[in-house]
Amino acid sequence: MRAEQTIPTKKQNLGLLDTTFLHIETRDTPMHVAALLIYQLPEDAPENFIQQIVSPLRDKHKAIQAPWNLKLANSTFASLVPKVETAKQVDLSYHVRHSALPLPGGERELGELVSRLHGQLLDRSAPLWTCNVIEGLSDGRFALYIKMHHALTDGINGIRMATRCLANIAEGEWCSPWHYQKPVTKKTESRSKQHFGRRLNLEGLELKNWPSIFSEAVRPYLRLSRNSEPVRIPFEAPNCSLNGPVTSARRVATQQLDMASVKALAKKSGSSVNDIFLAVCSTAIQRHLRAIGDLPETPLVAGVPISLREHGEEGGNAIGFLWASLATNLNKPKDRLSAIKASMTATKTHLFGLPKALRSAYTMATMAPSIGVLLSGMGARTKPPMNVTISNVPGPDKKLYMEGAELTALYPISIPFQGLALNITCISYAGKLNIGFTGSRDSLPSLQRLSEYANEAMSELELAFNEETR
Repeated sequence: MRAEQTIPTKKQNLGLLDTTFLHIETRDTPMHVAALLIYQLPEDAPENFIQQIVSPLRDKHKAIQAPWNLKLANSTFASLVPKVETAKQVDLSYHVRHSALPLPGGERELGELVSRLHGQLLDRSAPLWTCNVIEGLSDGRFALYIKMHHALTDGINGIRMATRCLANIAEGEWCSPWHYQKPVTKKTESRSKQHFGRRLNLEGLELKNWPSIFSEAVRPYLRLSRNSEPVRIPFEAPNCSLNGPVTSARRVATQQLDMASVKALAKKSGSSVNDIFLAVCSTAIQRHLRAIGDLPETPLVAGVPISLREHGEEGGNAIGFLWASLATNLNKPKDRLSAIKASMTATKTHLFGLPKALRSAYTMATMAPSIGVLLSGMGARTKPPMNVTISNVPGPDKKLYMEGAELTALYPISIPFQGLALNITCISYAGKLNIGFTGSRDSLPSLQRLSEYANEAMSELELAFNEETR
């Protein structure tokens, strides 16, 4: 079954970062991001309920919306300057697959299937996405695993696309993400719907201000002050087993934390939710590396993606990186959290102290050496630019539904880069912090333990601050 397109096949340039994700993709490092959505069947669900889900997802009578209808275009110098165009036809029977888990259909079986799916490259001759509807989960559940190439979306936009088409009440109407039509307003009419080929806008930056702006931008690299918290920069991370070669096989693990508990701990400690999340990840990684005898004496460094996307903007990538100490050299949970908070504060203060028009350029400039290492394929043979990537993506606050089935969990599944065998990403949803651990199978054979350590790390932090108030 094919869905005919009514949108003209106009070619669009990909932006620099979008293009980079295409260029650095290899068989061992697929460059797609994904979401794992887990649903609870309605109590009155008929036996053919899953088929009632698959059919509208494969509806060939509705137009497929961008970026789900975009494919790589054949053009001059396409390998150097890739373009995308609207596909004349999208074969939804190919893109939407129906899978089933073997008994007993537990978390292990789901994890093994998703791990296998996440290690498979997307077909570059077709629109760069797939969706697997997975039935056979225990306790009356089913799942959707949706992946899209990172050249077409970043994590924040991907989650928005995957969830904005769902209903706010059990009886509400829903549609597939690729059939969703964004409401058109005067504001959206005045903006391009897709922002591939992002340009740097330096309006308002007078020439006379450039010397001071440049001085402020490079200040972290000079290390002029020994008394203040340093702004972390690329390639300050110590070597450890997280920075070895990455192979094509993946492992995926998940964990849920209670958002109310995270927020309460953040308030009690004077930290942000992201600080708490980083501290939880730090403790889990510290425990894992210590268990295998590979914990460096100097603190690990995390690459923390941040959104540079403007309000209402869609398409392509709008992310930058901050680098932060994970304080894995400290043993007390409160000390680690305090050090992580100080590191993130120093980095954010520096970045957001720069003119808004320059932030994207600055983050690209600091990322450039890391990207160069990734493009060279030398990621596992050089000093790591960071030890791990840790992302925090905001998600929907309210419960969502599809055909009356409640979305109970929403997990991000991201990318291990060559030389960066672990990626940890969380999404907030309906009172929960949903954490996805994505790792190279050969480098992290016990990835599930990391998710268990994360849960224990949260309990340790709560205990440390509860004892303080007694």
